[in-house]
Amino acid sequence: MGLGANDVLLLKAACLGNPLCIESELPAVLASVTANMETILTDLRATGFTGTIIVVNYYSVDYSDPTETGLTSALNDALAAAAAQAGGIVADVFSAFQTATVPAAGKTCDAGLLNASPANQFTCDVHPSQSGQMLIGRVVAHTFAAARSGQ
Repeated sequence: MGLGANDVLLLKAACLGNPLCIESELPAVLASVTANMETILTDLRATGFTGTIIVVNYYSVDYSDPTETGLTSALNDALAAAAAQAGGIVADVFSAFQTATVPAAGKTCDAGLLNASPANQFTCDVHPSQSGQMLIGRVVAHTFAAARSGQ
C-alpha cells in the first residue's frame, strides 16, 4: 500500500515550488497523510484481517537534490510512523532506488528507473519505468518473505 506522494506533489504545485511555503505547509500535509494511512490500516485490521500489511515507501526522483530527497524522506517517515501504529511493515523502496542510482550519481532518471516524460522524451516524469517497477516488486516480495519467515 502506498499513499501520500500526490499530497506532496499538490503542495509543491500550490506553493509554486517556493521552498519557504513548502516548509511551512509540509507539517500539515504530513499529519494528514499519517492520519489517512492510520485510518486505512486500522479499518483494515478492524475487518479481522491479521495478515501482513506492507506499506511501500517512496523513492526520490533525484537523490543528488537534497531538497527533493528531504521531502521524500519526510513523507517516508510519516508513512513508517503510521505503519508501525497499525502493525504494518515498510518495504524500503527509497533505499533500493538510492543504491541503484549510485552509478548515475543519484539521478533516478539517468539510472533508467523512471518513465520518459510524455512532453519531452529526453526527460523523465516521476513514475517508475518497467525497471523501476521490477525493483519495487522485488523489494515488496523480499519484505513479505522476510516478514513471513519471522512469524
